[in-house]
Amino acid sequence: MKKIYDVAIIGAGIVGMSTALKLQEKGKNVLVLDKEKSPAIHQSGRNSGVIHSGIYYKPQSFKSDLCIRGRELLIDFMNTENIPYRIEGKIVVDNDIEKIAELNKRAEDLNMTGVKALERNEILDLEPNCKFESALYVPQAGVVDYKVVTEAIAKKFISLGGTVEYFQKIKNINSQNDLKVLTSDKDSFSSEYLINCAGLFSDTIAILDNIEPNLRIIPFRGEYFVFNEEKSHLVNNMIYPISDPNLPFLGIHLTKTIDGKIEAGPNAVLAFAKEGYKWSNINISEFSKTILYKGMWKLGKQYFGTGISEMYRSLNKKVFLKEILTYIPDVELSDLQPRVAGVRAQAVSSNGDLIDDFVFEESNNSLHVLNAPSPAATASLAIGEFIAQKVN
Repeated sequence: MKKIYDVAIIGAGIVGMSTALKLQEKGKNVLVLDKEKSPAIHQSGRNSGVIHSGIYYKPQSFKSDLCIRGRELLIDFMNTENIPYRIEGKIVVDNDIEKIAELNKRAEDLNMTGVKALERNEILDLEPNCKFESALYVPQAGVVDYKVVTEAIAKKFISLGGTVEYFQKIKNINSQNDLKVLTSDKDSFSSEYLINCAGLFSDTIAILDNIEPNLRIIPFRGEYFVFNEEKSHLVNNMIYPISDPNLPFLGIHLTKTIDGKIEAGPNAVLAFAKEGYKWSNINISEFSKTILYKGMWKLGKQYFGTGISEMYRSLNKKVFLKEILTYIPDVELSDLQPRVAGVRAQAVSSNGDLIDDFVFEESNNSLHVLNAPSPAATASLAIGEFIAQKVN
């Protein structure tokens, strides 16, 4: 007789593995299923590695609360597991002093300590090459390799008796005798409860579970450039813009990664496949679903100009460089080397709205994480904690 698990989780990214760990710690018998060969192959292993402070997010939103709590849990976990990370802060720059003041006020509302507006000489103390005249210092921000974090979470989960099955692409979900029966192309698994943490495929998995979410996951590729080593002195930690409040995409920023490299990016280009890491990665079936979705047409009308400019920047390295040069001087085309791109799972409503907050949808013996945008990696352990509280 096949084993029946208390909880089955689809997706071995950082959100899925964090949720699995929190449930296993509660005494549940948890199974994680993933179609890949190891954890964190996609979004969790292809991001900028930033430990987010939570300053950008509206107070009392899911994003804000889970980010701040998740950051605390993440730092505790990294300290316990001896995972390398840096918390050295970032500066958020803008030429509009009023925007800096507004962001500073938000930090006060969030009870964030140590955040302060900087004069020009203070900016140069932190980032000697920064061109901006006004900035906000946010000491809570840092960097880590989230693939390393996810692998450590998976290792701890397994040490507590959890099970991970790789190379399991789920094709069908059925309910039989109050159990969820998950069928892959090679096996079947039964559990009393199902959690969908499938990221780019979360809407697909939801539909398999007879959920009809009022959104679809639209893939946006984020491309990065890495500075040549001799230019790695140009940035000490992180230089960020103030994001457009109407768009969940932050825009290009400069980050010194955990291994000391300077990354610039990402942009946000519509991908032609859910795992479309290059222009040449095209999945006709997936792309057809994207362009035939009514929400995508409405989104396209609203942000047509923005989309064209992002595509142009993707295809023209000089445009990418021009934006980098608004932050710092002395960077040339020859200094920039492309690094592996990521694809962001962006939820878009049927009305064409870019959904900016986390979205969880519960059904019969199941919970679906339908939108887990940045700062999901920072917030992952708090997301796991939140979900674990919902599973009896």
